[in-house]
Order: sequence, then structure tokens, then C-alpha cells
Amino acid sequence: MNWPVTPRVLELLLTFPEEIAPHVQDVLSSDDDNWKWFILHFLIIKLPVESRVQFREYLTRVAETPTDNELAEELDEIAKEILETI
Repeated sequence: MNWPVTPRVLELLLTFPEEIAPHVQDVLSSDDDNWKWFILHFLIIKLPVESRVQFREYLTRVAETPTDNELAEELDEIAKEILETI
């Protein structure tokens, strides 16, 4: 992450897990796999377990049947890692 305020923004966002969930879901529904990579690595994995479970369906699909682009971004690997924590 090369944006200097990113850690502080993430810290703030993580204090509102329920409020950010629909917005995170919007990202996961997008075609931007690079954005998904950042969301998975820096946000979802740090959410409380009770918030992470909301993304189980998406994570399971990516872990089990990733698209070619998701494989290229290694989203399947981080999805598996997150699923292990749920």
C-alpha cells in the first residue's frame, strides 16, 4: 500500500464492521479483482469473525471455483486463508 493514510483509514473502517459490509459486498460483486485483493488482504481478514461470515458464500466460491482472473490475483489463496478463520 503506497497511500500513507491507508493504515489509519483501515483502522477507522474496522470500527464499523456492520456499516461497511454492504460496501465491501459491492466491491466483491465488481469486476475489479485487484481491488478485491486489497479488500481481502487488508480489510476482510481483519474483520471480527461474526462479520467475516457474511462473506462466506463469496469466499467459498472463490476458494473452490476461481475464475482465471481470480487465480491470477491469487484470490483463491486468501479466500481459503480467511475461510479457515471462520
